[in-house]
Amino acid sequence: MNQSPMHAEFAARDALMIPYGSGDSAVDVVGAFEEVGIEYAAIRKGCVLFDMPHAGTVEVRGAEALDFLNNMVTQRVDDLADGRNRRSFWLNRKGRIDADMRITAIDGRVLLALDRHIADATAEALNAYLFSEDAEISDVSDAYHRMALHGVGALGALARASGQPGPDIGIGQSRAVQIAGAQVFVDREDLTGDPGLELCVPRGDAERVYSALLGTGEDRPGVKPAGWFAINTARIEAGRPIFNTDFGTDNLPMESGVIESRVDFKKGCYLGQEVVARMDARKVRKRGLASVRINPDGSGQAPLPSQGERVLESDGPDAGVIGSVTSSTIAPMASGASVAFAMLRDKETKPGTEIVIAAEGKRAVGVVQDGLAFWSRNA
Repeated sequence: MNQSPMHAEFAARDALMIPYGSGDSAVDVVGAFEEVGIEYAAIRKGCVLFDMPHAGTVEVRGAEALDFLNNMVTQRVDDLADGRNRRSFWLNRKGRIDADMRITAIDGRVLLALDRHIADATAEALNAYLFSEDAEISDVSDAYHRMALHGVGALGALARASGQPGPDIGIGQSRAVQIAGAQVFVDREDLTGDPGLELCVPRGDAERVYSALLGTGEDRPGVKPAGWFAINTARIEAGRPIFNTDFGTDNLPMESGVIESRVDFKKGCYLGQEVVARMDARKVRKRGLASVRINPDGSGQAPLPSQGERVLESDGPDAGVIGSVTSSTIAPMASGASVAFAMLRDKETKPGTEIVIAAEGKRAVGVVQDGLAFWSRNA
């Protein structure tokens, strides 16, 4: 049940599979179907379909579902209208991030999109705070499957598959559509910097919906199946950090790089609020996520650091460690530059700061950028 409903199909196509998670909870995610550059180009020029067996869903039902969640999470959601979604953190009492989620009000229910490995624990933790509220919380990750359309042609691809010409799904919006006879909940989520649509599909209908989105012949202009490697390249250069990769459960919201889109500082109490409010008032943190562009070395090439590589304050033999690389890629839209996200000591997150990174068996100089994005479609 952990694996994608299309797992056998992907294996038959010799797709490169990569594990997400470990042990019995590990799930295979497609890394690539073909050359990564081709899949990446399809995002920027057309549309790709990305399967997401690593994504989970928690459902909250009841007349007081949004009021209850509003008292729990960092984002204001008690005014969330049907057909809207917002990003939010779920924190523990110490103010650290237990989950990064997208909260959607749709079709008389509330759906939380989050990492599948923490869906059950999140539902259980939220249930522990229910007292007399009219709300019921359950992990429905086994009942639903997620996939996503990414690229400039994403809205058009959805229109062709659903038969609804030009569905207008803007930032923060959600829609219920019919695809191949199945009811599908669609959230706008621009992970790659180009239009993105994440689909929540009944698991039993997932294969039909996946095939319908790809289509055949003239029905599939610009739609290509793609794997994580292409998505990862696009989301890094667009400045989109993700939970359990670039920040995680040992981080506070101020360190994540995405606090502005997850936290409403004007709303009432929620778990961990005192820590968040205190850090915001003092404008103090120990570390933070930064974007780093790697300078070319003496050969004119910019080495690419791997995830987990140490970041040093200088090139000296006794240089102190000031952080580590969380993600990296070669960014085609940034002239093929080697770029990375890194969790750094706070004083080194200032734009223009030079740092030293272990990369490809040597040390490379990197420069902290202003903001997280290396490229923007609207720049």
